[in-house]
Amino acid sequence: MSFKSIVGALRAVQNKFDPDSIERQHACLGHLSRLAFPRNEATAQYHDSLLFLAAHPHDPQLERRVGAELARLERFLRARRHERPVAAWEDQGMAYVDIVTRFSHDAARWMLGHPHATVALDSFDQPKAELNDILKLTLPSLERSETTADCSNDELMDALKVPPARRLPFLVQELSRHDGDPLLKDHLYDSLDVFLRIRPTNGRFSKARNRLPMTQGTVHQTDIVKKFDVSGLIDMPLPPPRAMSQAERDEAILVLKNTMALTIRETDPCTYLEPSSLRIVDLEGGLSCAVFGMTPDRQLPLESYVGFTLFKNGLPVAYGGSWIFGPRAAFGMNIFEPYRGGESGYMMAQVLRTYRKTFRVDYFEVDAHQFGLDNPDGIASGAYWFYHRHGFRSIDVTLDALATSEKARIELRPGYRSSEKTLLKLTGSNVALNLGGQVPMQISDITTEVTKVTAKRFDSNRLAMERESIAAFMKSAGWTQTPTADEQRVLREWAPAAAAIGVKTRREHELLAACVRAKPRDVSAYQDAVWAWQRETGRAPKAG
Repeated sequence: MSFKSIVGALRAVQNKFDPDSIERQHACLGHLSRLAFPRNEATAQYHDSLLFLAAHPHDPQLERRVGAELARLERFLRARRHERPVAAWEDQGMAYVDIVTRFSHDAARWMLGHPHATVALDSFDQPKAELNDILKLTLPSLERSETTADCSNDELMDALKVPPARRLPFLVQELSRHDGDPLLKDHLYDSLDVFLRIRPTNGRFSKARNRLPMTQGTVHQTDIVKKFDVSGLIDMPLPPPRAMSQAERDEAILVLKNTMALTIRETDPCTYLEPSSLRIVDLEGGLSCAVFGMTPDRQLPLESYVGFTLFKNGLPVAYGGSWIFGPRAAFGMNIFEPYRGGESGYMMAQVLRTYRKTFRVDYFEVDAHQFGLDNPDGIASGAYWFYHRHGFRSIDVTLDALATSEKARIELRPGYRSSEKTLLKLTGSNVALNLGGQVPMQISDITTEVTKVTAKRFDSNRLAMERESIAAFMKSAGWTQTPTADEQRVLREWAPAAAAIGVKTRREHELLAACVRAKPRDVSAYQDAVWAWQRETGRAPKAG
């Protein structure tokens, strides 16, 4: 049998744990360990299968075999790192194989200091602005005339004596002049459409070796968890988060950021991660969930965007985030490709449990895109029923009734599948998992009122609205100290919000002042403060 056919046989049984499938896993690994790695997509497919098995090993012998094969593959790739690249291996997060991708300014700056990879400017793909226009805003005045010669990007950097190897650091350094205005900086950098080439210099920068240390050793897999009490699991108390030294925290953050880079993804909570916000909770079945918030200058108005990465036996298997505002949270989750076909529902429930118990969330909402809106894969996979099976229901009552009747049809007719037309219709609203009964308030309830009040009382003068509402807020809250820069940023959000929704009493202003002080400091303390304000003023369901 060929290498490719044996890999195919392995992939057919890698997520099965009956005795025959386990025997086949061992046999396939034994055969493959004696064959040379081909320079085609079969090696990349084998790499993915090894990752799945490393996360879900049935027994210690299988775990050792998988580890030996990953090490053999790393040696093979290292020996050929100077040869002509194989297209099927690129951007797969394999050891010593280049990745070409786009990142934000801050992510590119972080990559420039990476201990296990180099990064360089690869190209300007489809820029919306010329480098001349950008550097007019950053270069020292003595050199600014170089930007008026109508040079191409490369010609301009030649004129500025920036060698090719220094061009990415040069761009990052120039745009760093706008660190004090991060949104402007992002707009300028993104308009250049910079693509980076990441070149691993050490096997640690690879999916196989980018792992979170396990606190209690490998958990071996005896079966895939499919049936479980969803609400019971989500309501289980959490164990305390890991106690981490500064070195352990730094290592965990490196793993989290590597996870995004190796999978050619980027999320704001990971790029702008606030180290003190990181919590890692070790759960059942070899799962660990890391949750983390953002630095104060990158936080969203009013709500908290808290990211997560889920690990299985130390390997990152899923990522996503939650946009939390008191008891309410929007939620999104993606499972990395090598780990699909495993315990998707169980993993999602464990993540929801982590958010619920860490931030006291009662109501989770999933955007329709996740299950099919402008997402053909979501329609093809029937993703709506995945969420329905785990307790989520359509927010729109008509669509919920349609789902109920369609579910009855599925149960009565074996082999029946919902039509594409029905699944598309079900994307007409988001779905929600309501664990608290009452539907909590949402951010749009506030922002809509702010826009109305600004137009009606201030003739759409946002500066006047902001200035007057802040002065009134501080007076009503008895706030006499000068706010810090971070507190001022939050005041520009909460003061107009308080004015727009009709906050009147001294006590309610004091509760919101606690929110303002907590938001840039501690995401958990902020959520507690938002909860206290909503609960005490009757704007939220009573705590369960």
